[in-house]
Amino acid sequence: MLIAAVRGRHGANGGALRVRPKEIGLDSYPELGVLLQFSAAGSRASRESLNRLARFGAHTDGRVVVVDLAVHRMTGLQARLGARHAPAVYLLAADGTVTRHWARPPEPPELENALSELAERRAVLA
Repeated sequence: MLIAAVRGRHGANGGALRVRPKEIGLDSYPELGVLLQFSAAGSRASRESLNRLARFGAHTDGRVVVVDLAVHRMTGLQARLGARHAPAVYLLAADGTVTRHWARPPEPPELENALSELAERRAVLA
């Protein structure tokens, strides 16, 4: 018998992990959320991933912003999120909840699906 476990990112209280806007250099979150990337200087994969994220962010009319942080900075946040390699990409909802994580550059269809889910989540919570 094969048993697999999937562990999500959870905060200290066992709930979903949340990131405060100030932790990533923002005053507040935009309407849908944030694409957060941890990058390594000189990394081709990080650069290509950031370009992809920027293309998606540009088509959201400011409802999603892209934040890029160097892996050597913000080490406490990196540890909390479990970002061990660059690029590491996280999708944060408008309340700061981590809703998705990619340990590699996300593919365009993955980004489209994730952003659609954020829009649906926003509609349900409104």
